[in-house]
Amino acid sequence: MLNSQIAKNYNTAFPDYPKLVCDKNWVYGIWMVGNYYKRKHDYYGSYPPSYLKRIYSMFPDNKKILHLFSGAIDEEDSHGGVRFDIKQVENYTDVVGDVREIQNFFKPSLFDLILADPPYSKADFEKYGNKTVNKMQVLKNIYPLLVDGGYLVWLDLMTPIYRKDMYDFCGTIGLYTGTNRKIRLISIFKKV
Repeated sequence: MLNSQIAKNYNTAFPDYPKLVCDKNWVYGIWMVGNYYKRKHDYYGSYPPSYLKRIYSMFPDNKKILHLFSGAIDEEDSHGGVRFDIKQVENYTDVVGDVREIQNFFKPSLFDLILADPPYSKADFEKYGNKTVNKMQVLKNIYPLLVDGGYLVWLDLMTPIYRKDMYDFCGTIGLYTGTNRKIRLISIFKKV
């Protein structure tokens, strides 16, 4: 898929929101998604409202999805994807495991879209009762799981370090959830 198609798909699905732009094969924009969370669980951390709907609109043909560091995603919101996390969260986790060993859980070239929302800081990892992970190493570990030309969408406070011989960094979207809140960054990578 061309990066311009990602922006076009989104703009078609959300015509009343500020547009995503693609210039010189780079997708960028800003999303205001609000900070109202209607949670069905007490698990710390979850995607901002409408985040997944917006992401899925960008990649409508991608059906084999991995939710990495998934936390608590309803099965209906997972879009048929596999929810992978370090802990079992009842009714919200499909596969429990350590991301450092993720290649032991899945065959190569299994997913065409990986959505990652790791804990953002050491304090966040501690809230989950986990050790911090090397995010660059995570990108290396999940690389074989993506099909050629597959996409990785990484939600964090920063863009993780990546290898240019593995990923084409093709866009960023600022994610704003309201006043007095951290602005997050959506980084979009394509497997080369």
